[in-house]
Amino acid sequence: MTDIMTVAEQYLLPAALWLIMFSMGVGLVPRDFARIVENSRAFLVGVGSMLLLVPLFGTALAVGFAPTPALMMGFILLATCPGGILSNLLTDLARGNVALSVSMSLFVSVVYIFTLPFITYFGLQFVFGAGQSITVPVGESISKILSITVIPVATGMLCRHFLPAFALRIEPSVKTLSTSVLVVVFGMIVAQQWETLKQSFGIVLAIVVAMNVCNLGIAFLACHLARIGRRERIAIAMEHIVRQEATAIFVAVTLLGRNDMSLPMIINTFIGMAVGIPFVTWLRTRAARRDEVGVTASPAPINRS
Repeated sequence: MTDIMTVAEQYLLPAALWLIMFSMGVGLVPRDFARIVENSRAFLVGVGSMLLLVPLFGTALAVGFAPTPALMMGFILLATCPGGILSNLLTDLARGNVALSVSMSLFVSVVYIFTLPFITYFGLQFVFGAGQSITVPVGESISKILSITVIPVATGMLCRHFLPAFALRIEPSVKTLSTSVLVVVFGMIVAQQWETLKQSFGIVLAIVVAMNVCNLGIAFLACHLARIGRRERIAIAMEHIVRQEATAIFVAVTLLGRNDMSLPMIINTFIGMAVGIPFVTWLRTRAARRDEVGVTASPAPINRS
């Protein structure tokens, strides 16, 4: 079992994440980066909330309620995760501003890639103290994180540019394969850490749910105070509840060798979708009712014959 877990942690997880980032790159074109300057107020509100408020409240929950130092560190890593790729899809399904969603995902992900090694280093110092036995070389961490984030995204964009038909043809298969491998690896980690999870499942689940509820509340409060429009509110809310945990799991499992740290992020993978999908359904239902009311309220055409 140990040998299998070593293969999963050191090879399968990085490979699956590389393929996910590659498929993300295939779905991007240069004009997506230009969208960042559009909807500047909504963009600044969403990004500011993701980079400042969400980590602040998430870290407070972790420090206040996490049952072990390793799980506290896992929650800190979760609190700093950017919005996930699926947030763009759910924003589209909920009839939100997809361009804004993509812009926020791109910007926060880029910031996250370069700040994650420092978040990890200072988080470990805070949680375990100066004498902690877990070390994270910042330079080496940056290079490894770049190798499974920036490089595959750039490769995917280049593939889309020079071989567009081929890139678009393989993208669905690559996403399916990489997602399937991630699910298998997550299952293996949960099985290995079952005793730890069994002892702390209730409190871990409660903190994860609380983080999602807080994130959604932060998103709507920030949008309300800034008077952000409906479609932009949807995009910002989706970024707050559907997160990209895979890179942080890579740090916990592959770089730090602490599978127990990844448990909050693995659980959040499912809780985020459990919150996001009903939220999308509710928004689509409201939009459909609004459309029906609009059609009913519109005046009938005048017959001039």
